Amino acid sequence: MSQAISLSSCEQAIKQLTSVAAARIKANAEGEIEEIHVLAGPGRNPKQVVRDIEAVLEAQFGLQVDHKKISVAQIGEEEDEPAAAPEAVRPKLVGVTLRTVNARAEAKVELLAGEKLLEASTQGPASSYNKLRLFVDATLKCLEMLTLEGCMFVVEDVALTQLAKRQVALVTVSLVTGAGEEQLAGCALVKHDDREAIVKATLDAVNRKLKFIRDV
Repeated sequence: MSQAISLSSCEQAIKQLTSVAAARIKANAEGEIEEIHVLAGPGRNPKQVVRDIEAVLEAQFGLQVDHKKISVAQIGEEEDEPAAAPEAVRPKLVGVTLRTVNARAEAKVELLAGEKLLEASTQGPASSYNKLRLFVDATLKCLEMLTLEGCMFVVEDVALTQLAKRQVALVTVSLVTGAGEEQLAGCALVKHDDREAIVKATLDAVNRKLKFIRDV
């Protein structure tokens, strides 16, 4: 890629395409495009979005990009098979911490994404329900370091319930982008620690969307 052409200019051009909500381009040390990740609404077929991306990059910047380097996933409906989708980086739980002082609680979550350690904490009233919610918030704050610009995860609800004589953590999250809003849900069995189960349920809810990540 010519030094006169910036990745951000290419990303902005892609974001102007119909149905495209977010775009992320990864280039190598020589500035050549290696991967293009796009999150799109349900208005167009992913294969058509790929063709649109190829066309706009060639028309505006004179760049010819192999369609195998472009991956597209849709929100708002079940995703079609993405074009050359890279393997997702699935964050793993490292640790959780809860501190309570003077009716205030602080929840801290540590995740490992690839070789990158992600840490985030949130504070709020130390009610039983809110302490669970704080762990969802902290997990989502960690994931903000990975998600594309223009994508936001928002906690909707969290609960612990009984199912088949086992305690289960349930979490619902909204994915909000320029293309709209999508409801996501996740669950995890409580094995040793309900706080860890809440974090794992949150990851279960959003993992399908984490193929659209920043460099880790």
